[in-house]
Amino acid sequence: MNTYQRWIVLIAVLMAAVVGYSLGTFRAPEPGTEAMRSGAGGGDGPCEGAPAEYWVAPMDASYRRDGPGKSPMGMDLVPVCGGGSGQSVDVQIEPAVVQHLGIRKAVVRRERLAPTIRASGVVALDADSLNMVHSRAAGWLEQLGVSTVGERVQPGDLLFSLFSPDLLAAEREYLSARGHRALREAAADRLLALGYTRAQIAALARRGSARERSDRHAQAPWVVASLDARPGQFVTPGSMVMTLARLDRVWIYVDVPERQAARLRPGLAAAATVQAWPGRQWTGRVDLVMPEVNASTRTQRARLVFDNPDEQLVPGMFADVTLTPEPDASMLTVPTKAVIRTGQGDRVVRVAAPGRYDIVPVTTGLSTEGRTAVLEGLAAGDQVVISGQFLIDSEANLDAETLRLRARQRPAGRARAIVRDVNVADGTVRLEHGPLEPVGETGLSMPGMTMSFDLGAGLDPAAWSPGDRVEVRIEQQGAARYVITEIDARPVAAMDHGEMDHGEMDHGEMDHGEMDHGEMDHGEMDHGEMDHGSGGSGSWTRAEVRSLHRGQRSVVLAHDMIHSIGMPPMTMGFSVAPAVNLEPIEQGMTVHIRVDMPSDGVYRVTAMEPLP
Repeated sequence: MNTYQRWIVLIAVLMAAVVGYSLGTFRAPEPGTEAMRSGAGGGDGPCEGAPAEYWVAPMDASYRRDGPGKSPMGMDLVPVCGGGSGQSVDVQIEPAVVQHLGIRKAVVRRERLAPTIRASGVVALDADSLNMVHSRAAGWLEQLGVSTVGERVQPGDLLFSLFSPDLLAAEREYLSARGHRALREAAADRLLALGYTRAQIAALARRGSARERSDRHAQAPWVVASLDARPGQFVTPGSMVMTLARLDRVWIYVDVPERQAARLRPGLAAAATVQAWPGRQWTGRVDLVMPEVNASTRTQRARLVFDNPDEQLVPGMFADVTLTPEPDASMLTVPTKAVIRTGQGDRVVRVAAPGRYDIVPVTTGLSTEGRTAVLEGLAAGDQVVISGQFLIDSEANLDAETLRLRARQRPAGRARAIVRDVNVADGTVRLEHGPLEPVGETGLSMPGMTMSFDLGAGLDPAAWSPGDRVEVRIEQQGAARYVITEIDARPVAAMDHGEMDHGEMDHGEMDHGEMDHGEMDHGEMDHGEMDHGSGGSGSWTRAEVRSLHRGQRSVVLAHDMIHSIGMPPMTMGFSVAPAVNLEPIEQGMTVHIRVDMPSDGVYRVTAMEPLP
């Protein structure tokens, strides 16, 4: 073997040694350690890489802490993630019920809305085309060429004939000035001022004689808009004979709702249809936006101009008008039917997770073509409920109202307890108490357990000492705040231990060191002969496993009365001691358990055996 080969062998041996040492020193983290570490940090968290908002007890959501830990029942706290992805949601519905209710969802998306404004309008005459017809000389109307409003006249049609001495004198003056150019031109100008046309003056010159009546003829196609005189009527230069209007262009007045008035602008494109001409559409534009909102109808009026060459649009017709403003900038939108509109504002039902829903207040904007813009409250990609949302919203309101009522009533209960610890700095006391007896119809009930309480006003924590036996009144003054409001300290002799449901055994005086648990032969114990219902001297209790978490070493049990610690029958979670073998235990199994409460106040299952 040469030197090169020796070096290769030496390097391989060293690498094998390093790998072996690394594998030998590596230890997997204890169950739950990684979760708790990630929950406390800000980078890797239990909520999809984010830290939890807070942590709650799995069996009591009112028990909240800022970080991971244990609940009063000994179970690991669970994280509540932001945005409804954790345990805290407004409404939770079973999947079968969701399918039965026919709940449908839609995705919040970003898009540009083309805001179409639809309004009803009325066709009117174009006031810019009105022609007021007056008599420029005093006289009598001997004939009218029109008889009613709305009548159409064509160029050259007779409008009226007037007998006027002033007009007769002006014609004679024009004829008498023949041969005198200056006088004739002055007489012609006078006739023009009296309403004659150049054609009528030329006809007078050819005729050579004055006429007693002067005729007035139409100069263009007109419609009679108003008729203010009748045959035989004496008129003066200030008298209105009739008003004529053009129909080749019309106005349409529309009233637009106030919420859409911000998009009204002169020059905006418009389209109109009328029932008289189905399938026909006229195009026009916004000519004028009135600078006021109608206080009664909460609408703003706009005037639209439409060309009407064939005169099929006539005044008084109702028209359906569509205005098309420029599309807005890209924005978040939801189906309009997803928005729940109330007097307190708009809201939607957001899907937090399958079967879990949050009620989210939103600020809405433009609505068009079945879509509504959402300015605040949602993010792109969120899912909202579009069918069944009113049922979910009603359920959330009912739950919230129940909590508000309970908060106002401040439910309370009374119990006897033993002081286990006093924290003067925090003003809290940890009590081992019996079951709370509700005070009143809506009183507070709670099973016997050991937990910490805040002290109410006037109660000094320095006056408490571990081991004191007291009777207390406890109020629920918030979602997760239980306060001792009254205390009645009693001598030991006056305390009836039976009232605490802890039995006749004094845990404080019991010497656990004198009992050799190792000497107990569980194999020789006949569990079938044990009386679990009457609560004899044995500490074993029958229970059913409702939920099992081997990694966290916790279990939820529906148990009978546990006489050793005075706990009534209930379903609750327990921490499991390390010495208990959980391998043969399965969910749904009936077991015998033994529960102890060590000095830290956490209930633990110290023994568990399956029943045959």
